[in-house]
Amino acid sequence: MVSLIIGIELPKLIEIFALRCRNLKFEKTESLRWHKILAIFGKIKSMERFLSQCAKYISKKHENSLHRVCLVFPNRRAGVFFSAYLQKEISKPVIAPEITTISELLTRRSGLIQPDKLELLIELYNVYRLHIQTTESFDDFYFWGEMLLADFNDIDHYLVNAKDLFSNIADLKEIETGFDYLSNEQKKALEQFWGSIVLRENKEYQKNYIKIWKKLFPVYDDFRKRLLAKNLGYNGMIGRSVVEEIEKGNIGFDFDTCYFIGLNAINECEKRIMKHLQQSKKASFLWDFDRFYLDDPVHEAGFFLRENLTKFPPPADFDFEQHSFSIRKNISLVAVSSVYGQAQQIPAFFEKFKDEIKTGFDDTAIVLADESLLYPALSSIPPEIGEINITMGYPIKNSVVYGFIMLLINLLRNRRNDAKRGVTAYYRFVTDILNHQLLSGWAPEKNRAFLSEIQSKNKISVVLSEIDYSPLHRLIFSLPCDVSKYPQYLMDVLDSLSDGLKTKEQDNRMLSEIIYSVYQSLLRLNQMIVKIAEEHRQSISDKVFFRLLTQYIGSTSVAFEGEPLSGIQVMGILETRCLDFKNLVILGLNEDKWPRTFTAPSFIPANIRRGFGLPGIDEQDAMYSYYFYRLLQRSENISATYSVVKEGISTGELSRYGQQLIYDSPQEPEKLNLVFPFTNDPVQPIHITADKAISESLIKKFSGDALSPSAINTYLACSLRFYYKYVMDIKEPDEVQEEIDGAVFGNIFHAMMEELYKPFEGKTLHKIQIGKMLEDKVGIENLIARKMAKLYFKMNEEEVDQVIIEGKPLLFSENLKTYLYQLLKFDMQFAPLHILSLERKIKTSLTFDVDGVSRAINIGGKTDRIDKINGITRIIDYKTGTVESTSFKETGELFRKNVKKPQKEILQAMIYTWIQFEETGEKNIIPAIYDLKNLFNERFDPNIKLDKNAFSFEQIKDDFIANLKELLGEIFSANNSFGQTPVAENCEYCAYKPICQRYSL
Repeated sequence: MVSLIIGIELPKLIEIFALRCRNLKFEKTESLRWHKILAIFGKIKSMERFLSQCAKYISKKHENSLHRVCLVFPNRRAGVFFSAYLQKEISKPVIAPEITTISELLTRRSGLIQPDKLELLIELYNVYRLHIQTTESFDDFYFWGEMLLADFNDIDHYLVNAKDLFSNIADLKEIETGFDYLSNEQKKALEQFWGSIVLRENKEYQKNYIKIWKKLFPVYDDFRKRLLAKNLGYNGMIGRSVVEEIEKGNIGFDFDTCYFIGLNAINECEKRIMKHLQQSKKASFLWDFDRFYLDDPVHEAGFFLRENLTKFPPPADFDFEQHSFSIRKNISLVAVSSVYGQAQQIPAFFEKFKDEIKTGFDDTAIVLADESLLYPALSSIPPEIGEINITMGYPIKNSVVYGFIMLLINLLRNRRNDAKRGVTAYYRFVTDILNHQLLSGWAPEKNRAFLSEIQSKNKISVVLSEIDYSPLHRLIFSLPCDVSKYPQYLMDVLDSLSDGLKTKEQDNRMLSEIIYSVYQSLLRLNQMIVKIAEEHRQSISDKVFFRLLTQYIGSTSVAFEGEPLSGIQVMGILETRCLDFKNLVILGLNEDKWPRTFTAPSFIPANIRRGFGLPGIDEQDAMYSYYFYRLLQRSENISATYSVVKEGISTGELSRYGQQLIYDSPQEPEKLNLVFPFTNDPVQPIHITADKAISESLIKKFSGDALSPSAINTYLACSLRFYYKYVMDIKEPDEVQEEIDGAVFGNIFHAMMEELYKPFEGKTLHKIQIGKMLEDKVGIENLIARKMAKLYFKMNEEEVDQVIIEGKPLLFSENLKTYLYQLLKFDMQFAPLHILSLERKIKTSLTFDVDGVSRAINIGGKTDRIDKINGITRIIDYKTGTVESTSFKETGELFRKNVKKPQKEILQAMIYTWIQFEETGEKNIIPAIYDLKNLFNERFDPNIKLDKNAFSFEQIKDDFIANLKELLGEIFSANNSFGQTPVAENCEYCAYKPICQRYSL
């Protein structure tokens, strides 16, 4: 066989084999076998680009008359590349041909101006409201208006008889509402035939429903007439008007020949123009395709071209390579376990093919099927590669600028007017803006200080006028009151940001481009709002403005301007039309990204769209299939990544086109996984061995300060937490308390009880006095408000009287009131009470053995209340949280480490009791816990029990002190080891969890 093909050029050989496969009607598997045989003989050297072949053909055909030629491309980028190829073919000065797109070709000859979409929607809203007789607001109409406008656009692009189409829709909708008498089985059968049945019992509703559908044609017709009267038109209307005028003979073309180059999916308007020029012998058609998908009658990539080649055949003398796809290519399909991590394939690709990658503008391209990967892609391109040209629109909604605008919108939406303090906002709406990366360079020290103040003073509500430490901050937080001033406010903020960036980040051209594009969008929106108010007398509410803004800016893309004929090309799918590259990196080849699964919503049912020749999901899939295969057909080295992450609507699947490459093509792509050097090894346990320095440091610390019962309980719960807090002195982070947590609730309750009973300290409190407290409801409410102002809102004494309790804090104040009343009622049962002390600091010294040496430290804390009833002294501890038990079996269990349910409340009360015993020598002294949650229990007993029996501290004193000394000897030992607790429950609310990471992952 080899002897038969020596001397035959490979492209010709491929054509012979392809013809043989077709003539012999080989099965597809047999055809693939021929492709594999051909692959043995190697690849074609540097496949010539399609546009280069077109340039050679046209320059040779019109060497002396290029200025009489018009060239129509699918996009402007293709025209730029063509011009570069054409220059190589021209050896003398000539006047360049007209280079345009088919959309521009029609628009220039229509005489109509295409206004902003918002202006079109306002005009459509006025027509719709006139015909439908609805009171629907413009805000409610906006979404439906976009659907109507898109449908009108399709109707005109495809030259559909609108009256017939809307008549069919109205008839179908009338049928859908007219089967109330049918059984469910009959309705289901009809649904399968018609698509869907709308069932309504309300006959009046049905009449109004049908009326709307019957009015759609008058709306369409009147809308077009109003636009024509103003010399305006939408895209489809412009195309239709040109076709109608051409067919009337009112529009001519002043060129000799028009070349339609590399088109694919063309609408009916475009077909009529092409047909007219074809009949006038003024048109030539240069189609780009490959026989692999064109000759397969079911391959969707050739769906449009099979019709195009029949209706508009190319010149007989235009010859170009048509079997490129069948040549073996270096294709790798790379699975990545991260969306943004796909960009890391770029440096790997450049490293692998570094000897084959050149600096030419048509050598290498990075194609983003997922446009949100632009920033990760740019940051992953190796710096030694040189120049980069971004030839795609970057969606503003993926930018930090859009995110910042959305934060400003949240602030505008959620501000509050306080009669006393002025304009305020919930702190998160403020801190999100202050922490945003765009503000990082403005007064950073003052910004950090203000954020710290919000935390330290627990400012749930922030007064915006306080944020005035830079001109930009003052501008941002000076919010306009009138909706009409919102656009200017946002533009002023962007203007200040842009000026600042020019001095701070002069090299960040991309960010400046995005800010400029957002500014221009806001400017246009502002102009439209003014026009709406002046010409259409439509007022814009807050709700309408915010919706318009998010939709208007969210649909805008930044067109980056660069040098198109230099460096690596970074582009989106649509920008690849007509372009060929030797080396390709495709990012985001997922099923939901390529093909695009989103189709615009429509009023026109799918069956009627198909019946009238309007495009649907099948046509969209065929279009994206062609883009994929055409892009690959002349490439040699291709790496396509896809994310395997299943998130939201993303299924984490390789695109169907990647699957087709594997199972239904002559290619044999390599399947790879991009592995990140991450480790999932478990976090190693932390053990910190004490030494003499640590031991001495702790003894010195607590020889002055007192070791508190809570510190001892911390050690028993987790010795590593004790180390972080008391050895390393790492402070717990200060955060804004959005809700009153257990600690704050307890602090407020303790402060309330202290103030209520303070007048009776050292005195006897009788029942009548407690009764008066219960009756003074206003006094108790004021007491609660004052304590919440000081301990929760962190107000100064001068500000306390200005506090307003509302929202969730109001619920907490009611809880505080309920517990307070219940405790007073409980105390009333035992009155008279002799109040010995309230919130008194107590301490004592204890000598114990540390590593064979006698050492002494202070132990102490603050007792909530010490009182005396019937000759018995009680050491009372208020507990607002959950108390597991007020009884213990033996003192040893109070000192157990790392237990799931420690007796920490009992241990704390016992330590205070021991200190009081040491101070006074009283024998009849007992510990008690006022468990607020159990105060409502009629049989509640606050006294701590020993094996469920009453006892006095003197009974267990010796055993208690022995256990305490043993524990202290361990804590202060130079041979001690501080480690993580094995009990996960102890870590749930630990402030040191981010450092420890034992149970935080």
